[in-house]
Amino acid sequence: MKLYHHMAGMCLLAIATLTSCGNSGSSTENCMIFGEVPGVYADYLAQKDKISESAQNSESDFKKASSKIDELKEQTCAKIEEAAKKFDNQPIEIEQSEDFKIVKPVSLSFKDFANSVNAVFNVNGEVEAAKDVVIEVSEEWLKSHNVEYLYLPLLMVGCDEQGAEVTKDRIGCFSKCFKIVDGKVVLPSGTKAELQTVAYNNKSYDDYRKVKTVKLSLDTSKM
Repeated sequence: MKLYHHMAGMCLLAIATLTSCGNSGSSTENCMIFGEVPGVYADYLAQKDKISESAQNSESDFKKASSKIDELKEQTCAKIEEAAKKFDNQPIEIEQSEDFKIVKPVSLSFKDFANSVNAVFNVNGEVEAAKDVVIEVSEEWLKSHNVEYLYLPLLMVGCDEQGAEVTKDRIGCFSKCFKIVDGKVVLPSGTKAELQTVAYNNKSYDDYRKVKTVKLSLDTSKM
């Protein structure tokens, strides 16, 4: 009888431990960007995959799986909104930069959902060019482009402990403000960025967990 109680107690302890580990991603992991949302989203993807894998090649199984996934989506949306409220309008710690000045702290606030559980956030704050930001371009590029209509995204970049870039999120842009000076494209000092929205969808949870510092960067990759 004592052995039975001992075994039962061990089983309950094991279940409690597994439950705690299983929920740690969404309930305790607080990322520098998006807070607990990446953990909640990762849990959703894992559970969705399990449900999909359990469905066999029959119409009945697919209907059951589809119903479970719909229910899971509703639960996940509620969890994401709850997680978002915890960092709503909380300033994101962004490293000082020679190129950009944080006039008003940058923060995110939940806006809505787009396509299933993809959360969209408003980007709040005020960012401007801290100096004339010079962008090197070729003569061929200058001949074939009109900088009057140039649009360049402003990125919020997450870096790991070693300083390597692990995440990139477009939070706004600079547009119709560039000039050509001595054959180079220049973003004039004091130009304000147009902060927009940013979405969380199918992004790597593991990458966001690695983020230790955040910086701003101008996306010139398509120039």
